[in-house]
Amino acid sequence: MKLFSDSDQKKRFMKTGLPIMLGIAWTPIIWMLFIALLGPIVYTLTASWPVTQGAILLIVLFTTYLLLKVFMRLGEKFYSGNQ
Repeated sequence: MKLFSDSDQKKRFMKTGLPIMLGIAWTPIIWMLFIALLGPIVYTLTASWPVTQGAILLIVLFTTYLLLKVFMRLGEKFYSGNQ
């Protein structure tokens, strides 16, 4: 059973789907890093773990989005001449 019927469909998936999967895979790692580094500081300021985790969640989502944008730009820069 083939997943993609033609190579154009496969290329479109690789350009759009792969960064999304990368973001999903890296978000928990970034979450653990930020909750360990920023968690105690934000908890000291807010005195509430749910508020702290909500703030860290927003920071993690924004950081993941920025990292994906940077990686996509670097990919375009390096691989745009090879096609």
